[in-house]
Amino acid sequence: MEALNEINPAHALCFSGHRPSRLPENGDPDAPEMQPLIAALRKELIAAIDRGKTTMLHGCMAGWDLVCSLQVIELKKLYPQIQLISVAPYKSEFFSREKCWTPDWIKRAREVLSQHDMGVKVAEQYRSGIYYERNRVLVQYSSELICYWDGGKGGTKYTVDRGKNRGLIIKNLF
Repeated sequence: MEALNEINPAHALCFSGHRPSRLPENGDPDAPEMQPLIAALRKELIAAIDRGKTTMLHGCMAGWDLVCSLQVIELKKLYPQIQLISVAPYKSEFFSREKCWTPDWIKRAREVLSQHDMGVKVAEQYRSGIYYERNRVLVQYSSELICYWDGGKGGTKYTVDRGKNRGLIIKNLF
């Protein structure tokens, strides 16, 4: 995690959002119902890049994190100066811990992890509260948050609240 100390939060943004089950069409990036959301996300990402955001951090989870990360990878073709940083909650394969990790989401995760600019882990192994700790790291190293939050409880609410308390600019695409 020491590598994150090189990040200037003024030039960084992070993502937080729901798992696939709380996204349109289970978050399938190819589904027609996801296209307006992806278009809105791309618009926000391009606007952020135009404001000088060059570092994008994601939390390595199926759903919104990977949807955003795949868009960053696509935008790197037009904006080679941007970086994608994966902030995993812990080292071991966490694909099996949650039922959201379908074969399609595992494939997307592997694609993102093979093309990110840097990967870090918060801990060596799972422990209680590790996802909240990971969310605090995302907020700590960012000045903006692009989220997909439906107003419900959970990790995204925690991250949005934490971002508000730290003065992050928050764009909710729900």
